[in-house]
Amino acid sequence: MIKKNKGKTEAVALRQSAENQIINHKAVDKSANVADTLKVFHELEVHQIKLEMQNEELRRSRDHAEKLFQKLTTIYDFAPVGYFTLDNMAIIGELNLSGARILETDRSALINRNFRNFVSRDSLNDFNDFLNNVLKSKVKQSCEIKLDRLSSDFLVLLMEGIVSDDDAHCLVSAVDITQRYKTQIKLQHSETRYRRLFESAKDGILIVNAGDGKIIDVNPFLVNMTGYSKDELIAKTLWEVKIFKEIAPTKEAFAEFDRNSYFHLEEMPLETKKGIHKQVEFISTVYFEDSEKVIQCSVRDITQRKQAEVALKESESRLRELNVTKDKFFSIVTHDLRSPFNAIIGFSNLMADKVIAKDYDKVAEYADIVQKASWRAMDLLTNLIEWSNSQTGRISFIPEYFEFPLLVEEIYSLMKDLARQKSITLIIEQSPSLVVFADKAMISSVLRNLVSNAIKYTHPGGMVSIKVKKNQGELLVSISDDGVGFSNSAVENLFNMERNISTTGTMQERGTGLGLLLCKEFINRHEGRISVESVQGRGSTFTFAIPSL
Repeated sequence: MIKKNKGKTEAVALRQSAENQIINHKAVDKSANVADTLKVFHELEVHQIKLEMQNEELRRSRDHAEKLFQKLTTIYDFAPVGYFTLDNMAIIGELNLSGARILETDRSALINRNFRNFVSRDSLNDFNDFLNNVLKSKVKQSCEIKLDRLSSDFLVLLMEGIVSDDDAHCLVSAVDITQRYKTQIKLQHSETRYRRLFESAKDGILIVNAGDGKIIDVNPFLVNMTGYSKDELIAKTLWEVKIFKEIAPTKEAFAEFDRNSYFHLEEMPLETKKGIHKQVEFISTVYFEDSEKVIQCSVRDITQRKQAEVALKESESRLRELNVTKDKFFSIVTHDLRSPFNAIIGFSNLMADKVIAKDYDKVAEYADIVQKASWRAMDLLTNLIEWSNSQTGRISFIPEYFEFPLLVEEIYSLMKDLARQKSITLIIEQSPSLVVFADKAMISSVLRNLVSNAIKYTHPGGMVSIKVKKNQGELLVSISDDGVGFSNSAVENLFNMERNISTTGTMQERGTGLGLLLCKEFINRHEGRISVESVQGRGSTFTFAIPSL
């Protein structure tokens, strides 16, 4: 436009110069020569040619400007960004085709329409502030607004605006960022869900920077598990926190920890701030967060699980013992208990025949056999009942104060006839007064079984001794014999239900091994101990100890 005006001005000046020269030429002396006249006409022809050339240049410039304007109009109309010209009341003065598509209305119908009519109610305040700021500040402003749409639920625009040269209009560009907005919303929801899971997880979680080993975040469960506050853990390195020293005690160990990307540690010891010891399972995974490598560590308290596993193993062991006990009971009932009664019945019939035949020597012999079988059956039944009651919990532990020497005398009186039948000397060595606090019935059963076994496995003419003494707060009781003794392998299994074996006495007395198991059970109830020392062919010594006053 400037170039066109300039050319027009030069043409006017040239014409004026030519006219002045003609006037001047008329004023000259008529006697001027023809050469001067021709010179003037030549100059006029030159100026005419210049004018024609300038006019051609002007036409070319105009055509170029029109083509350029057309291109700019095309770019403006078909640009992917919406363009609007708004006045201070938000009235649309101009807009491109993309702007019309954004508003879903024909462009001609949008001229002089108020842009606010398309803005969602919850975005009106933001839009008004944006428009006012553009017109007042005269610097580029931006905002995000929602538009109500017929074809979809909403449209989100990123609007940028700047004031026009006349300071009366706002030139606005509008970019559709709906998809980006929805993606951000999804990310926010995802972050909310993650945070909710992180905060409510029933495992301890800590996030560690893979570069320097510093703790970035911890969840409430870890805080409760360890007793350390969040402030005491955040920004500390793993090797600075006492509870994790077993996992990453040094920077070098942490480097290896990082290189593995994933690892799983079980039964790691953890000591809380209050000194409570726990067992934890430690699992780590590595991932990237905003291009930064981080390690997520899950710390699971498995203390109760380990306790449950121990309890389960104990239960399994107890179940095996019960199965062995059941098998033992069946064996006793079907074999050991039947044998003495078979002897009693058989020899009772023979004894009746000998009474009729008046063979009193045989009667006395059979009566002795019947008596021994009866005692054996009685002992067996007594042990069987006591063992059954102990295994089913029907025997109550009822400790009381009593004079222990008196109990030993009772056992002596009960066993002396059995010892006399085998010509065995039964002796007692004890202090005259020893008071204990124990379950009298249980201790009596222990003494009876140990003394009975000593007599059973002692050769006729041998000796069995009962020694009682007090030693360092314990009552020590030893029952010794000089009988057959036991092999080392037999000694190891005497108190083992699964491997317990019975041996035959010196006069073919049969046993079940149940008596020794009862002894161990009853001594354990007193928190005492029982042991045996034996040399095969030279005898045995059974010793038990219980707490004394």
